[in-house]
Amino acid sequence: MLEQVELEMAEQVELEMAEQVELEMAGRDMTGDEQRAFDEAMTKGRGLLDRIKSGKRDLEVLEAAKGLASEIGRPNDPNAPSGKHLSLTGAAVKAMARQIADRMAPANSTGRKALLPAGATVTDVPMVAESPIALGRPALSLLDALTLRSQPPKYKYLRQNTRTNNAAPVAQGATKPTSVLGLAEIDAELRVIAHMSEPIPKYWLEDSDALELFVADELLFGLRQAIEAQVIAGDGTGENMTGLVNVSGGQAQAFATDLLTTTRSAVTRLETAGHTAGLFVLSPADWEALELARTDTAGQLELGGPVDRAARKLWGVPVAVALGLPAKTGLLLDLTAVALSTDEAGIETKWSENVSDDFSKNQIRARVEGRFELDVFQPLGIAKIATAE
Repeated sequence: MLEQVELEMAEQVELEMAEQVELEMAGRDMTGDEQRAFDEAMTKGRGLLDRIKSGKRDLEVLEAAKGLASEIGRPNDPNAPSGKHLSLTGAAVKAMARQIADRMAPANSTGRKALLPAGATVTDVPMVAESPIALGRPALSLLDALTLRSQPPKYKYLRQNTRTNNAAPVAQGATKPTSVLGLAEIDAELRVIAHMSEPIPKYWLEDSDALELFVADELLFGLRQAIEAQVIAGDGTGENMTGLVNVSGGQAQAFATDLLTTTRSAVTRLETAGHTAGLFVLSPADWEALELARTDTAGQLELGGPVDRAARKLWGVPVAVALGLPAKTGLLLDLTAVALSTDEAGIETKWSENVSDDFSKNQIRARVEGRFELDVFQPLGIAKIATAE
């Protein structure tokens, strides 16, 4: 921007010089030196004008790019627009584990790791502006696909328990029919999900280049597994969430003939209720059974038909594999019907030697925790699938 202003000022000077020469020569012919000065000033002015025009085009492109980036948001950007997605898998969680490990055991002035006896680090909940599904990639976890919202510890949201659509043609002057939206206000509260490591000898952490990273990675993995298990099958008692399989008002798809037929019937069930099939959630064993399904007695695999192994899709719908499902159970979700809420504090990691007799034994423990809750806006957008008889 500064260079642009300087160019415009320089152009103005050159044009003023040319105008001054022209005024001085009013009523007579220019001398050779005056003509050269005039031509030189005009040439420089035109050159500067071309540079200014080019610079303005570059600025327009830059501003357009900035606007697009602002709309899309950046990976792990806490200020990204709403509609973000939790990213506790892949590169995002690896980067977070590295951040925790670096704060837990920073290098001293000699370059040697110096394990801090106690401390804390709060890291932003890893978020991306788009789910992997929207980007055409398989979801590594159910959590990757759910929209993430920031909420206070206690909050309210609206849930549509029923829907009766009475829209119809109406004669002039007649009373319009009333449709029932079936909305109810839900009181919700963020749930603390946390765990600790066992005592770890201090010198193990100082002497091993990768141990603190391994500990952080394992704790984050365990946190993700616990969140996912609660989202899927929390029973709503005590501090447990009410998980997807236990939400009242959801749809149930009974087992029919085989798993391929059953899952296709679940898609129809959701579509009949006015919802879009957005994600299957299946156990590893059920996904394996679908991949190995045969179309005929000759043993032809279903791959390439309803099952797309490379894209991890079933009947054109993305599939997430989850360990927390009850036996013989799967899910089909309209992803606009549910969301995951968290707070603004992020995921907190603390470590200390002041637990029990850890100090006397030269040991340290780490703890990872965060607050989350499942929001269900439309139970009819959830289909619980029986994957076996």
